[in-house]
Amino acid sequence: MGNRFTQSSFTRGELSPLLDARTKLEQREIGLKTAKNAIVHQEGAISNRMGLEYCGAAKYNNKATRVMRFVFNSEQTYMLEFGDKYIRFLKNGGYIIHSVAYGGSFIGTFEFAESGTNDNNETYYKYYIGGASHDDILQGCFYLKNTIAENATVYVDKNFETVYISPYNSLAQGKISKIENSNIWIDYDEDEYPKRNQIVEISTPYAAEDIAKIKRSQSGDVLTLTHMNYPTKNLLRYAHDNWVLEDAVFAPDIDAPTNVTATWTGSTSSNTRTYKYLVTAVDEETNEESKRSESVSVVGHREANWLNDEYMTISWSGVSGAAEYNVYREVNGIFGYIGTAEGTTFTDDNIEPDLKETAPVFKNPFANNNYPSCSAYFQQRKMYGNSLKNPQTLWTSRQAAINNFNVSRPLIATDAITLVMDDREMNEIRHLIPMKDLIVLTSNSEWKVNGTDGVFQANPMPAAVIQSYYGASHVEPVVSGNQVIFVQAGGSVIRDLGYDIMSEGYDGDELSLFSSHLFYGKEVVSMAYAKEPFRILFVVFNDGSAAIMTYNKKQKLCGWTRLVTDGTFESVDVVREGLEDVAYFVINREINGQIVKFVERTMTRIIKDASKAFLVDCGLSATFLTPQTTIYGLDHLEGKKVICNVNGGIIDGLTVENGAITLPKPANTIVVGLPYEFEVETLNIEGDNTQGLKKVINYVSAKIYDSREDFQFCGADGSEFRHSRCDDSINHANHLYSKDIAQTVFAQPLTDATIKLKQSYPLPLTILSISAAVDVQNNEND
Repeated sequence: MGNRFTQSSFTRGELSPLLDARTKLEQREIGLKTAKNAIVHQEGAISNRMGLEYCGAAKYNNKATRVMRFVFNSEQTYMLEFGDKYIRFLKNGGYIIHSVAYGGSFIGTFEFAESGTNDNNETYYKYYIGGASHDDILQGCFYLKNTIAENATVYVDKNFETVYISPYNSLAQGKISKIENSNIWIDYDEDEYPKRNQIVEISTPYAAEDIAKIKRSQSGDVLTLTHMNYPTKNLLRYAHDNWVLEDAVFAPDIDAPTNVTATWTGSTSSNTRTYKYLVTAVDEETNEESKRSESVSVVGHREANWLNDEYMTISWSGVSGAAEYNVYREVNGIFGYIGTAEGTTFTDDNIEPDLKETAPVFKNPFANNNYPSCSAYFQQRKMYGNSLKNPQTLWTSRQAAINNFNVSRPLIATDAITLVMDDREMNEIRHLIPMKDLIVLTSNSEWKVNGTDGVFQANPMPAAVIQSYYGASHVEPVVSGNQVIFVQAGGSVIRDLGYDIMSEGYDGDELSLFSSHLFYGKEVVSMAYAKEPFRILFVVFNDGSAAIMTYNKKQKLCGWTRLVTDGTFESVDVVREGLEDVAYFVINREINGQIVKFVERTMTRIIKDASKAFLVDCGLSATFLTPQTTIYGLDHLEGKKVICNVNGGIIDGLTVENGAITLPKPANTIVVGLPYEFEVETLNIEGDNTQGLKKVINYVSAKIYDSREDFQFCGADGSEFRHSRCDDSINHANHLYSKDIAQTVFAQPLTDATIKLKQSYPLPLTILSISAAVDVQNNEND
């Protein structure tokens, strides 16, 4: 009997072989047996994936490397390369290089400041640099932002031969080559110190084996990095090529007043007692209150015996940036508020202290090496969770004061908060995700934390409520719309978690269930989500393999495909560049007999011109005004066979020698890199009660969209039939086509009959549907 088979949606992607016999399963109708190097579209189509552009080589080939995004806003974005005790910075696919020179010679005017001895009892002479413009500086000299920093300091050793220049707290060393009047020439060791056109790099304390568990949160130009074994750090961007890593501060941003005094004016002959006072400063911009000053004591009449002309005068030294000062007086060990002063004195004429407003009590929960392991921002507070001593504890800053963990006695609504996620087991907090509520993922459970009225405050305290018991791994979760996607604690299951209005709680689904074969025996080590334009999740496993999932919760869309390249994947993260979210990978490849570690990024898959299609890996592209035959700059692919998209035509089999390839004819537009194969294979074609019967497929048709037509149909014996180009396609190599393509393939009776299509050329192929004529044979008559 004859049948017509058509599959018009592929939104479930590659399904587990364990589903082969479930012919009535709904997902089977939209799933595939193989989906390699493919992306599933939300509309149901499937395409060959985007290519990977070579960005550069990681610093170390033999040490762990990780990529991590830095996002100030949608336009100012970077990708960071973390390695063994360093960070490098990329933007738009290229490493950031120094725009100023730190090597060569320097001429500038110095003013003597002082002399002294260092820790080694050596004499030094200290000078300040006078301002000198860019025009006054020799080529390759030391300068910052086109001018010598006026606040820089020069230290000259006791022999007056070696100088140490300290701009931005970073020492540069050189030798004095010439002294003339007040001008000094300094020669720097260019091999030792950074200079113009070198990659911007800063030092970190993080060892290579620890970078996988660094967790981050960001606000503006400050990226907070947490790790249980290291002090919390803030990475700050001052300029495109000026980055600083410094310790996080857990204290108010404004200093406390100093030199506080209290003076009694009146009699002390009888009925006296000792009074204590302290003062705090209030920041003029943020209204943040400082730590307490030192308290001072003074003897005066007891309150009941104060006369009208008796009073206390409290004075202190002013604090830079303070708008006003709060004054407190002790009552039974508690300092209650008695008033505010705009100046630096205050008169207490027997004011009754308000014990509902007390002086802040300084708290630093992370002192004594009790470092937190994760952080987040939620409702104008900075949150930290899980330290070595307190794995189940969540700490929050004061409201609108993200470095301030002070509290009052009694607690007020804006105070810092300490919560413990009491569970049946001692399970560490691993992630904090701000959503409608604060989502807290531990190693065993999922919690929502918020005030009962939706306002996160210290009094009344927030409630922490368990939502489910799955647990999360250390891999950073991602957020898609109102859904959190996370890796389950064991590392081989991916789930989502979102708010359910019906239950007024959080629930989710297992996203990896129907493609579980991609996860068997593996652990997810890195994950990142690209919202635009395809809503895809990139996943990297501990064996170096990778996968892609297209995800849309509202459309019940969850389709997995395999990501395969000539090498192994190590890390991935996604950052917005222009109108698209771009994935950066760390990939290990074998080049010229050596294992190297490259950073590569995805190129756009929105292709309207075949000659511009970037569908190779580890690739580069160029457009020349004058056609070129020899293409240079391919040193990173030395010895590798590459494939080229040349003006929309394909040239393969070229080998990179001395960093170059020679084309058989000149070209203006070229994309060159490592080839990869796009493969789509349907599940076994089955009808009603046809399992075990042999099927014959000899005619296949594919509906394509914005594609090139020269792709391969595969026969039952593995033979491949590349479809021929039409005359229009030959004459216009850059054109894309949307039409039906049919091919007769080698027919062979098989009980497990499938349809397989391939594209091994770096040309776009999007498949809307696959059809075939299928004959089902009665095996008894064969």
